[in-house]
Amino acid sequence: MKTSKLMKASDKGYKIAIIGLGYVGLPLLCLFSKHYACIGLDKDKIRINYLNKAIDYRECEKRHNIRQALQRSILTSSYSDLRGCNIFIVCVPTGTDIQNQPDLTPLKNVCKSLSNILKKDDIVIFESTVFPGATEEICVPILEEGSSMKINKGFTVGYSPERINVGDNIHTLENVRKIVSGSTPHARDVIANVYQSVLKENVVVASSIKIAEAAKMYENVQRDVVIALANEFADYCRAESIDINEVTDCAATKWNFNDVRPGMVGGHCIGVDPYYLLNRAAIKGVDLPLVSQSRKTNEKKVTSVANRILDIVSEKESAKILLLGFSYKKNCADIRNTKVAEIIKILEARGIDVECYDPLVNIEQVKREYSISLLPTKPDLRLYDSIIIMVNHSEFWEMQNSNKFDEKVIHSRNFL
Repeated sequence: MKTSKLMKASDKGYKIAIIGLGYVGLPLLCLFSKHYACIGLDKDKIRINYLNKAIDYRECEKRHNIRQALQRSILTSSYSDLRGCNIFIVCVPTGTDIQNQPDLTPLKNVCKSLSNILKKDDIVIFESTVFPGATEEICVPILEEGSSMKINKGFTVGYSPERINVGDNIHTLENVRKIVSGSTPHARDVIANVYQSVLKENVVVASSIKIAEAAKMYENVQRDVVIALANEFADYCRAESIDINEVTDCAATKWNFNDVRPGMVGGHCIGVDPYYLLNRAAIKGVDLPLVSQSRKTNEKKVTSVANRILDIVSEKESAKILLLGFSYKKNCADIRNTKVAEIIKILEARGIDVECYDPLVNIEQVKREYSISLLPTKPDLRLYDSIIIMVNHSEFWEMQNSNKFDEKVIHSRNFL
């Protein structure tokens, strides 16, 4: 059955545009370009220039995959180059403003630009994370206005929430189940067939776009709530002078226990999506106290970790601190919404001499996005009074087990 779907989808002559070549869009381009004619668009011309040389400073995709994609696709920053495409997959980031309200500006801008080249029977698929209802209530009206066409009469839309797990070599894009949906049964079937033709796992067909949007919200909000529970239980264990990690190891021997460890919640999804849900729920008149409190609990953990570091520093005169790791999670270069940046700002505001080293991240990108200068090379550990492992990169494991510096090296999990 899967083979027949592959033939049906590929034989239709679809030409696919991937809009936004970041952590979601670039892997999609690399995958779809194996089967279809593709064009990748990113508004950042400098990024396009680098990608055309198979250089990705964000490390969203492996270099050999980019090289292969370049042989079969075109990269551009101009929407006029997309006029020959009939399927458009939108993968731009969605975030929040300083009041933690949804900021869909990048998504709206794409819709406005896309509406100028949209043709009859084109399909626009959104992968960007949004609150339930956003595709049909916000994106579609912009597409209609600019294209002078009506939804489901001139063009159709779909939603397939991204499931990229940065740094995960097991649950790769090709190996995960994708949710798909469409504004009409025909659009839904086309979208399902096109995605199925490049995936190893069967797609999950949602009955509506809003169902697919809500499923993505539920996935990430559930994770935030569970981490909040782990963080609260860690606070309790500290009061009892017992180790939360050993407690969790023991509890995890039960078959249905969710083994989640305490920690600071960073990244693009888990720390952002609850605010989207809370905003939408408030508009609908629904109170979500568990979701709200979980977000507060996890945000508070940053200050808690910073205070624990300050406690260590207060015991030493003129202490010099080294933080190891800057990305938002281990063994990846993703710096989106990393809480290490907030830790550094807090320590610097208190006059602490703090430096940070992360061999995986792009230090120019960190400087540009956070105004923080990371060490360019591996530091001499002898120069520091305390060394705190903030992100558990594999490269730092030997430091954790080193007898030479065991009195200096502290893992941030001890603060959590």
